[in-house]
Amino acid sequence: MTSDLLLMMLALLTWGLGDGMFYHFNTLYLEQLGASPERIGQVLGVAGALMTVVHLPVGRWVDRWGPHYWVWAGWAVGTLGGVVMALASGLRGFVLGLWIYHLSLFVMVPMQAYLSLVRGKLSLARVLTLTSAMFNLGTVLGPWLGGLIAARWGLGRVYAWAAGLFVLSTLMVLRTRDHPWNDGQHAAPAARASWRVALRQLPTVVWGFVAWVFIVGTLSALPQPLLPNFLAQRGLQVQDIGTLGTFYALGATASNLALGALPALPGLSAALVGQALAAGLTWWGLHPWAYRGAYFLFGGVRATRPLAQALGQDLTPPGQRGLTYGLVETAVGLSLTVAAPLAGWLYGRWPLGMFLAPAIALLGLPVLWRLYATHRGASPAR
Repeated sequence: MTSDLLLMMLALLTWGLGDGMFYHFNTLYLEQLGASPERIGQVLGVAGALMTVVHLPVGRWVDRWGPHYWVWAGWAVGTLGGVVMALASGLRGFVLGLWIYHLSLFVMVPMQAYLSLVRGKLSLARVLTLTSAMFNLGTVLGPWLGGLIAARWGLGRVYAWAAGLFVLSTLMVLRTRDHPWNDGQHAAPAARASWRVALRQLPTVVWGFVAWVFIVGTLSALPQPLLPNFLAQRGLQVQDIGTLGTFYALGATASNLALGALPALPGLSAALVGQALAAGLTWWGLHPWAYRGAYFLFGGVRATRPLAQALGQDLTPPGQRGLTYGLVETAVGLSLTVAAPLAGWLYGRWPLGMFLAPAIALLGLPVLWRLYATHRGASPAR
């Protein structure tokens, strides 16, 4: 394992601890600050839009100039968002910080590209799921710790602790070294091409895969935006939901480690089946362990992003890897942008619809298997 990869893993572990402290409480805190369910959905929708629009240009800039300094920038913006949330005294200030924090998700594209440079002998799917597992391992303790802090000092104090961890994580990332990107001569013309030419040169199958990610991602994401609010209506307390967040993180860590050891296609398929099972357990849950099992399975969604990226790289020719990273991240962000307000709208009208959607998403799996069997191997990234 390279020293830069080790630093990235430690930085992600630390960031995951901070993120896990408040991730499952955001909608509850927004509600405390006066936001209605529909307003919460709108806030999360804007957050999803912010982290959607940045991926494609950043992916293109990565192809031209490399990923390293974009990784530094992403960590810095995320830390700024955490500090703003921690200092906010009202709804507007908190929402601003939340939006800045989500904007920092542009780091996903350069981070994945940078990890492909420092992975050593690991496969791309393996290094992406392994680092995702490190982030999620940090979130195992975060919800429990955040729940304790919230119970004693209130939810607002949780964000101050998280911001401190973000600063520590950023200091680790600043110690990583730069590495050459697109150093092969065959990749240079594609990397220098104009936007119109670069997008036109992408294989049609990449666009089909990106559309699949958006549709299936939207359906799979519907139960989660207002899940804490749904469970609070069923009588769970904030500390109970914090404990469920720990099961979510355990599921995320386990799924990344287990599914990352599989080829990307069956691994992604298994994660999506898990989302459907989790939705069913939540809806019919009559025992605390049903909710814990559901949250464990819901955590598997954290493995879908790196596995989808690995599949996308299999379909992409050299010189356009950053662009495909950006397109897949854009599709993921757009699915969250659509899912959050749609979940807010369904929550007060037909909550069952949120929990049926992941089962409907499974209808897309035969399409993906056929697509991948026909077009795999366009890239040597595997």
